[in-house]
Amino acid sequence: MTSEILLITRIRTNNKGNQALSSAWAAMLARAFPDAAVRALERRPPHFLQYTLAEFARARDPFRLFDTVTSELARLAPGPGAIAAVDGAPRIRLEETIAQPPRFAALAAVTALRRRLNLRRWAARAGRYRADYRRRLAACQRAALVVVNPAGEFFPEDPAPALYHLLDAYVAHKLGRPTAIVNHTMDIADPTLRRLIPRIYRDLDLVGFRDEKSVVAFRDMGGDLGNVLVTPDLALMTRIPDRRPPSRGRIAVAVHSPAASWIGRSTPWLDVITGLRAKGFDVVLVSNEMPADREFFAQIKQQIAITVEGAELEFERYCELLGGFDFVVSSRMHTSILAMVAGTPVIPVEGPSFKISGLFAELGLSTRVIQPTSTGWTDEVIDAAVRLRDRRDAAAAEVTAQIGAVRERITSALVPRLQQAVRS
Repeated sequence: MTSEILLITRIRTNNKGNQALSSAWAAMLARAFPDAAVRALERRPPHFLQYTLAEFARARDPFRLFDTVTSELARLAPGPGAIAAVDGAPRIRLEETIAQPPRFAALAAVTALRRRLNLRRWAARAGRYRADYRRRLAACQRAALVVVNPAGEFFPEDPAPALYHLLDAYVAHKLGRPTAIVNHTMDIADPTLRRLIPRIYRDLDLVGFRDEKSVVAFRDMGGDLGNVLVTPDLALMTRIPDRRPPSRGRIAVAVHSPAASWIGRSTPWLDVITGLRAKGFDVVLVSNEMPADREFFAQIKQQIAITVEGAELEFERYCELLGGFDFVVSSRMHTSILAMVAGTPVIPVEGPSFKISGLFAELGLSTRVIQPTSTGWTDEVIDAAVRLRDRRDAAAAEVTAQIGAVRERITSALVPRLQQAVRS
């Protein structure tokens, strides 16, 4: 049987950042294991919808229940012959038409979504998705290594996705497969997850965080650092596009609009845009997750005439687009990353977690990450833009140098640790 590596990641996404990240992981695994075939499967299988974080929270010993559940799931494995061998390299698809729940909809729409999810939960409990899940288990059984890429979904505002990633990783471990969980930010407040994670991670072969802030958070919840590796987000390994002269004075703004909207920062972002225009900048809106930001963009366009660019561009083309701006103002991590890969300086604004602060700390850049919860942050963005206009070339040179260094660091650290996980 041909050796296989299993990557559990986003393979169909409306987010260019996730497309870049999944593609980079597939390429990295092919580099680490040139004689193996890489199979990619979608994260968060619907069979897991039957489980809720609340049921583990109610248990006297959440890990004991988790251990029982994952053992039961592992017993469903049909054997490696139940799924065909990998046929070709993984293809990560961008589909910006994937439905996105409206962020500003009435409560009735939210209620309807919850009802739909509950129906799927009952379907999962009835075994509707079991056959598909058993094929997933067969893929695990074929694999010399299982790599789970949560793509950062360990955040305080929505802890549920983290449970599904933990289930995936621990079931693979129960099947006797070397298992890694990688490329995530550990920003978890949920008390049940904080009890589960250290115990689960202790048994895995590799735990990869994107930044040292996550290491500190993991240690503070009682985590053992013996199998931990820090490498910045792998989207930094995106192919560097051909350099072209930037359009001086033309800047892009990327807003993590779900976070901005829910905590009342939509209007301040309008102030940022109008303030930048008042300083003579030509401002364009961009996003690596268009469906999530489209409604926010519509609200901005009701107030001012402004161009939106980047729709339907796959991640490498989006990276090229960002390379043509003077600089980028961004509270979206993957827009920041793809801009810097293209050699474009970024004025970073923190998003819904500390992942942007963590990223810039890992890159060793002198750029200050602006905190949108602080007084006067909009003026701070505008002032930073004015200063950057005068030192753009120096800032671009710093970005290019640091991106080159971190790409070498990622490869030199990650490849041997992945290979070690298979040998262990």
